Amino acid sequence: MSGVIGLDIGRSYVKSYTGSKIFHFPAIIGEWRERKLITDYGENAIECKYNEERFFVGALAQNESDFYRHMMTENKSHDDARLLALISVHKAALSENITVVTGLPVAQHNDSNKKELQDLLIGYWEIEVNGIKRNFHISNVKVAVEGGAAFWSSPKDGLIRVIDGGSKTINYVTMFNRRYVDRESGSLPFGFGTNKSNNHKELANRIAGEVSKKWGDYDEIWVVGGCARELTSLLQPYFPNVKTLQNPLYANAIGYYRIGKSVES
Repeated sequence: MSGVIGLDIGRSYVKSYTGSKIFHFPAIIGEWRERKLITDYGENAIECKYNEERFFVGALAQNESDFYRHMMTENKSHDDARLLALISVHKAALSENITVVTGLPVAQHNDSNKKELQDLLIGYWEIEVNGIKRNFHISNVKVAVEGGAAFWSSPKDGLIRVIDGGSKTINYVTMFNRRYVDRESGSLPFGFGTNKSNNHKELANRIAGEVSKKWGDYDEIWVVGGCARELTSLLQPYFPNVKTLQNPLYANAIGYYRIGKSVES
């Protein structure tokens, strides 16, 4: 079955949406080894074989690999990102002429980085996941902007601000009548997974301090990401009209999918 997949390759979780399927799993990769004791870690436990190499992924890597990692490099176009993307397409059961729509942070959203990510994913692939081998063709890759894509999961006219709280970066995006406003958008070089103190209140305070340089106190602000509800409550004292967008964990993935379908049609 061919089709479009919205693919949000986050540093903490990979989120996917195909119109009929929605799922996520931890963005953790670790070394494979033969296990003597087989424990069921649930649907997010992934054992895969790709390019003649075996890996534990997700909950299985977290529990059974000695050297598991969340890849937090600034550049998202690397082998781990490809592996996570291929696992997602496998789980979506899409097989040919697949369009992947994914994203980059505002600060990295340029032609060079987009082409690098497209070159990483376009091609004919074979991967085995939990004993099931699939072959598929990713024929097209569209690269949108993280945070901005979430707007398209529930678009509306007027002035809308979006804050996308990630593990590596915080993306903030301004939309006016469904068009991006570059001078009032950007990426903050910190996230929920980059701080020694793990003080979310102070993280939110810094976000408020940075975005308030361009944004008004009473602007409508949508918050997305895995910590969206907590972040919304922490931003409320500064921005009374801040709210958590519906389905905040999947908002980017849904937006990516809808961007892909609009281009397809």
